[in-house]
Amino acid sequence: MSLEKKVLKTVRYYGLLSERDRVLVAFSGGPDSVILVHLLIKFKDYLKIEDIAVAHLNHMLRKESVDDEKFCLEFASRYNLRAFVKRIDVASLSKKTKKSVEEVGREERYRLLREIASKEGYTKIATAHHLSDLSETMTLWFIQGSKRGLRGFRPKNDNIIRPLFLIKKEEILQYCQERGLDFIIDISNLSEKYMRNKVRHRVIPVLKEINRSLETSLERMSYFLNLDEDYFEREVEKFFRSLNGDFIPFEGIQGLDKALLYRIFQRWIESRGLYISYQTLRQVLDYIENPFDKMYIKLSGGYKLFLKDNNRFYIAEDGYLEKEGFSYKLKIGQKIFMPQVGYWIESFRMDKVDVESLKKERDLVCFDLEGKEFTVRSRMEGDRFTPFGKKSERKLKDIFIDMKVPKNKRNSIPLLVFGDKILWVCGYRRSALFPLNENSKNVVCFKLIKEV
Repeated sequence: MSLEKKVLKTVRYYGLLSERDRVLVAFSGGPDSVILVHLLIKFKDYLKIEDIAVAHLNHMLRKESVDDEKFCLEFASRYNLRAFVKRIDVASLSKKTKKSVEEVGREERYRLLREIASKEGYTKIATAHHLSDLSETMTLWFIQGSKRGLRGFRPKNDNIIRPLFLIKKEEILQYCQERGLDFIIDISNLSEKYMRNKVRHRVIPVLKEINRSLETSLERMSYFLNLDEDYFEREVEKFFRSLNGDFIPFEGIQGLDKALLYRIFQRWIESRGLYISYQTLRQVLDYIENPFDKMYIKLSGGYKLFLKDNNRFYIAEDGYLEKEGFSYKLKIGQKIFMPQVGYWIESFRMDKVDVESLKKERDLVCFDLEGKEFTVRSRMEGDRFTPFGKKSERKLKDIFIDMKVPKNKRNSIPLLVFGDKILWVCGYRRSALFPLNENSKNVVCFKLIKEV
């Protein structure tokens, strides 16, 4: 099949162009972008394209870049095309942002293309990525261990199209030679200081000695990998639509397969602007499976992932668990909400209480005292507590250890305090102070209510 027929097949099969599309071409002046513009012009009427324009970003990386820019303007003029040109000092921007020159160049190119398309009303952005580019991209990301990058790029992403998707580099060069198409050579593509060039010139040739159909094989693999990811992305999206709040409920992920689970947490963490490596993501999966083995998992940027209140996964800055204390005043007859722990606590008086039945309650305690105001707070350094049935105070920390309360849960357990004495480790143990009997006249009760 000829190159032209392959391009038309790609356009039809993937639905790259629609009637009356206005196409903006990412134009470097190299053989790939030259042939792309040439074919779009040739099939403009056949494909019912309304308008074609070119956009060139001068990266200012080489002294020849001014000549490249001039070539692009002359090329556009020759074919009566509108041209958009912009200069950006990519090297300086790379140092400033601490990103690679390649990454910055790519980001700036797409930013420019989107800005022009939006402002000038171009419906499609065409890039000259081809089948050999795809094999290089997939190999490059495989070497670096990136599962996401291993999928390669697609023939179409939203309004970005790649009509040369099924064309090999050698086909492009041969086509240009046969038709006498002029183009420029970017000598930086020969430099092996860039990883992609090293893959292109050293790795790919060896791989093609092993598999002569390397590009076709990788394109097929890319197709099926993207099918898999499309499915999981829909499932992840479905999961996040069901959430209510900036946390992930522990119960809500029970029974989910790890293949879906890691994608959910990866997206959630990255949505906070945090980078997560596969190594850390694997630690996250282990933590989800056994959350009480550790207090938290360290993320990038000084953030942590932790399980709060035994029922919600949160992301917070380093020091949150230590600094996020709380303290509320509670008067008899009041009901207050503690957002830090997701509980309400209610105080009320009772005329009479069944002492025996009260012993079975975990979220309800009563005392015989005349106090009017109490404090509900998180634990503090030096807290001591006298458990019911005991006569002497002990360190609260030691009591937590005896009760096997996980470290990552202790700061979120409310303490009911009267004066300087802890009356109740809410939901766990009451103190030996102000005990009830059948003749108690000043019965004050406290009820812990989980958020509904």
